[in-house]
Amino acid sequence: MTGMGRTGRNFAVEHWRVAPDILVTAKGLSSGYAPLGAVIASRKVVDAIAAGSGTFLHGFTYNAHPVSVAAGRAVLRRIGALNLVHAADSGAGGTAGSALKIALESLRDLDAVGDVRGLGLLCGVEFVADKKTKAPFAPEKNFAGVVAQACLRRGVLVYPMQGCVDGVEGDHLLIAPPAVISGEQIQWAVEQMRAAVLESAQAR
Repeated sequence: MTGMGRTGRNFAVEHWRVAPDILVTAKGLSSGYAPLGAVIASRKVVDAIAAGSGTFLHGFTYNAHPVSVAAGRAVLRRIGALNLVHAADSGAGGTAGSALKIALESLRDLDAVGDVRGLGLLCGVEFVADKKTKAPFAPEKNFAGVVAQACLRRGVLVYPMQGCVDGVEGDHLLIAPPAVISGEQIQWAVEQMRAAVLESAQAR
């Protein structure tokens, strides 16, 4: 979920200048058009294998599947052609990522919203029962689920999550729109989210 430009970098670790020895990626690599995953290894790892046995024994039934690989190649070309990694960058002005960040920040004035955070086009809105103490809603209220249903009725898909405080308590929504989303679509979606949160807070 944090790769293929979602956070405004090819992989989220780049925000912290981390260079992993081995990185596993999937999902966004083929944009969901075909099942595809990949393992990316640093030169250090590759050289260690080459200087050792010289072989890397592995194999899976659908290893190097030509249709999946073709889908992944097409997706990577499209990401590059449309400059979608930059489009997701919330730190760059005029991008979908920055527009989403600004729009979501406007939800902070709602009593039930305790925090808004994220990177690029991967953001979260955390809900609280008490804004001053940041006390969470009781888990049985399923507040994030209720908000998500209210969003769905308005035509907006979000990911409701619970347990962000201690594994049991804590409600939030995960928002992860595509990099091709327009500014108008972002404004509309956040307006629907605002209405959904207000409706859910009144009903609790």
